[in-house]
Amino acid sequence: MSHLLSNENFSKVSEFIYRKSGIFLAEDKHFKKLAKYIDAHAKNFGYDSFRKYFYKLRFDDKEGREFQNLMNAMTINETYFFRENDQFEVLANKVIPELHETMQSSRPIRILSSPCSSGEEAYSIVLHILEEAQVVAKRDIEVVGIDINSTVIEKGKRALYNERSVHAIPKNILMKWFKKNTLGYELIEDLHGTVDFKIVNVFDSVQMRKLGKFDVIFSRNMLIYFDDASRKKVAMTFYDMLNTGGYIFLGHAEYMSRIVSVFNAKKIDSTLIYQK
Repeated sequence: MSHLLSNENFSKVSEFIYRKSGIFLAEDKHFKKLAKYIDAHAKNFGYDSFRKYFYKLRFDDKEGREFQNLMNAMTINETYFFRENDQFEVLANKVIPELHETMQSSRPIRILSSPCSSGEEAYSIVLHILEEAQVVAKRDIEVVGIDINSTVIEKGKRALYNERSVHAIPKNILMKWFKKNTLGYELIEDLHGTVDFKIVNVFDSVQMRKLGKFDVIFSRNMLIYFDDASRKKVAMTFYDMLNTGGYIFLGHAEYMSRIVSVFNAKKIDSTLIYQK
């Protein structure tokens, strides 16, 4: 089957995506998916060539809707509740109590989940805080979830999940905080709104600055999809967004020391985290 996208034009689109988002698309892994997407959307626009579609994407996408649709199609969102659970335990039992003792009493503890996908990580943070961190009765805690994919952000707001998403949640916690219906497992109404979900591109410094400062950032398994330059740029953005003494959690296969040297590595129990 022939596609509007050629191998030569793949490099043009992938370079455009890289400049806008920091996401690198490898031709051997992403060509088919991108080609099918462009064929379908060019047809929707009534275009019969790659050139017309690419012009639309680059110069006639004033509100960024087509770029958003493209990101929704190309980004991977594989996650589930309580994934790499030791990090949530450290957050609730060690990091939050420490921040509570050292921060001004009038300030809320602010936590960022980036990327948050469809909300499993952000809500896992909320559930661990409610179940384990006694600090929540003494201080406001704000959780913000961001992702470049608008589809998963909407799913996070709905807070409705399938069996696979909740499989790692202990039964007693699942029964306490979720209600099962014909569509899946829905967070109880009291937890709706406990995460402030926003569509944000981590490569957009203006959008990121608008989020304000944070005391904890979770950014797990995102940087592995970037090249070295993109990793460094995002890592320094996170550094600027952290309050002094704040922490960043990465995925188990990610090491901040290989990206930038401005963070101090700290091991709590068996979990490696990084402090500003």
